[in-house]
Amino acid sequence: MTEYLVLLKLSPTKVIDTINNLRKLPEKPSPGVDLEYIMNVFGTWDVAMWFDAENSSQALEFINGKLSQVQGVVDVYTVPAFANRKPKQE
Repeated sequence: MTEYLVLLKLSPTKVIDTINNLRKLPEKPSPGVDLEYIMNVFGTWDVAMWFDAENSSQALEFINGKLSQVQGVVDVYTVPAFANRKPKQE
């Protein structure tokens, strides 16, 4: 599975409602997609999400078919990622 980081910009007038709706997404919001984290972030973007997808088609379906359709989401930026390694415990 490939990991994805998605940054969301929200409508300033709908931030609370949009975040509440995003928090209601199930752990498996779309076929082949596992939602790992939803986080509030500060700065240019309002919310960050980590999810895994079996393939890029399923990732795109989740992003375009679900996330971009959530009322209050005004911009979506997706970064495919891959695990590098865990830091060594000392």
